[in-house]
Amino acid sequence: MNLLQEKIRQLQNDIFAYKIETVPVQLSELMNGVIEQGLLDLNDAGQVQRFNRIMQTGLEAVQNRDYLLLADIMEYEFKAMLPNEEFMA
Repeated sequence: MNLLQEKIRQLQNDIFAYKIETVPVQLSELMNGVIEQGLLDLNDAGQVQRFNRIMQTGLEAVQNRDYLLLADIMEYEFKAMLPNEEFMA
């Protein structure tokens, strides 16, 4: 399991364990991880817009304390945005 997969899994686990104080930092680390690992083509405006939209929705979920929504965004939108090989065992 790579580092990004582990960060997503840990974020989801902390949400379900209601360790909410860790969520904002973990979300920030995920955003940085995607960029640092080169998983986001910064020259592809559509991909950047999709990433920004997903992250904005995630941040709004945190602000609204809707952590279940954040877990769903990570599972069904964030993971879907990443290259498939990121989530192959």
